[in-house]
Amino acid sequence: MSSPATPPADAALAGQTEQTEQTRQAGQVGRDERAGQAERAGQAERAGWGDRGSRPSAPAGPAPGTLLDELRSMLAGQGLPVATVDPPPPATPRAGGAPELPAALGWAASGLMWLTGPPGRAPLVPDGPVLARAEAAARLFTALSRQLGRAVRPDVATLLSGRAALLGLHRRGDWSANGSCRLLPTSDGWIAVNLSRPHDVDAVDALVGALGDQVGLVSADPCLHPVEQAWAALSAAAAVRPAADVVDLARLLAIPAAELDGPRRPTPLRTLPTAGSPPALPASSWRGAAAVGVRAEPPLVIDLSAMWAGPLCAHLLGEIGMRVVKIESVHRPDGARRGDPDFYDWLHAGHESVALDFAAPGGRAMLRRLVERADVVIESSRPRALAQLGLDAAEFVAARPGRTWVSITGYGRFYTDAHSGPDPVAFGDDAAVGGGLVAWDRSGGGDAVTPVFCGDAIADPLTGLFAALAAAASVLGGGGHLLDVAMREVAAWAAAPPAEPVPWTVTGCDRDGWTVHQAGRTQRVLPPRPPRAGIVAGEAGRRRAAVSGADTRAVVDALRLA
Repeated sequence: MSSPATPPADAALAGQTEQTEQTRQAGQVGRDERAGQAERAGQAERAGWGDRGSRPSAPAGPAPGTLLDELRSMLAGQGLPVATVDPPPPATPRAGGAPELPAALGWAASGLMWLTGPPGRAPLVPDGPVLARAEAAARLFTALSRQLGRAVRPDVATLLSGRAALLGLHRRGDWSANGSCRLLPTSDGWIAVNLSRPHDVDAVDALVGALGDQVGLVSADPCLHPVEQAWAALSAAAAVRPAADVVDLARLLAIPAAELDGPRRPTPLRTLPTAGSPPALPASSWRGAAAVGVRAEPPLVIDLSAMWAGPLCAHLLGEIGMRVVKIESVHRPDGARRGDPDFYDWLHAGHESVALDFAAPGGRAMLRRLVERADVVIESSRPRALAQLGLDAAEFVAARPGRTWVSITGYGRFYTDAHSGPDPVAFGDDAAVGGGLVAWDRSGGGDAVTPVFCGDAIADPLTGLFAALAAAASVLGGGGHLLDVAMREVAAWAAAPPAEPVPWTVTGCDRDGWTVHQAGRTQRVLPPRPPRAGIVAGEAGRRRAAVSGADTRAVVDALRLA
């Protein structure tokens, strides 16, 4: 019997496949919200901009060259090749905030400010240059992709806020945009708790009891919905306990939870040692195979991940031209399939789909044969779950030159080596808080400040972008890397405040719209925009993701694995 923190192998491989009830409901109304959102955006464009709701200033960001240099230095320190980056494109408001825009103006133009701040009050900007650091990663990815044969220019604003546009989400302050995660005060700080799955809600009673509240949920208002009862009881119990105690106990019950961390600069991704790893292949583009005789086929990417960060990494590698095969359990397919179909199509259109029975010996054997043929593997599972399926990342990389393994987790593959307790479950909102990626509401006056969520599960798309950057660098360098990409560390890297703040203010109202003022310039706060339908720039028509398992036989036959 698996412990609460260690789900069965097929469940863990799916990367926490349960889609939140709140997100499923949001997906059902998302299309209606998009129409209303577009109308509100039009009203904002037509509105006058008064002096209502002025807010104190906050830090902005350093020069874009500095951000590129720090990112290139980080990659080089992990043994990954770096690339020469072209000058930034001209700044346009709808380009999602090009790097040369002051940070607050870029945040306003990107759609992320629409999702950040308390409802009914002025939207906010995080202290760190989050968008500019993501733009730096995207520019470096473009440079690497050009050397791999197809220049891909990620639209960072859409990567970070596209799901919110599809679901019609809005800023909710200390509640996440999708409604599943909440910031709670404790006796000594703040925590984020994510009740995104039914068993998270069910476990709250045990958590409240463990925190010392003997009454627990019994005292909650019986007229409240069970989820509201859980939040009411947990809020009261957490308020009188230290943050670390609440988080530790929540993790023992497999509830995603994180303590709000202060500013720091961890390494957002690491290359882990693989004993006996063979020499890397010569660096080259497979598109030049006919000329240099190195590779005739594009790299095969096996995507074992689920939800958002891993699939976004696979999506970006697919745009370069790599062949992506998504593998799911027949019993527990990717939980994102139960969410908004446009979101799933955006990440998976153009990829082949294989479904296997991980509970059967034959299914596990076929999984291992498919993985053996891969050049790149992407997964979002704990090592123990992979071992149950007979998969070992270090052995995979060491077995053949040219291989790359991308491991995406909440806190890193070896978090439990330095921390007691189980390997924590993490989702995008709580992982962001764990990395200190929040904005601060200073509207209460005096010294009162409270944290609010930034964007929509922002650690997920940030991690997907950084993972794709690392994977592209590894492939370009000839492979031979086990890449450890932790959502919390990526969020912390992006959230670190700059040395030189640039003040900004915001004016307006919800009815007429909001505008940001910074460095003598202004920018209206624009809503997030949905991603384009195709997977390649300029592609016409709507492309849909494959039905789960639709390509199983074709892939097995093509790779001669039967």
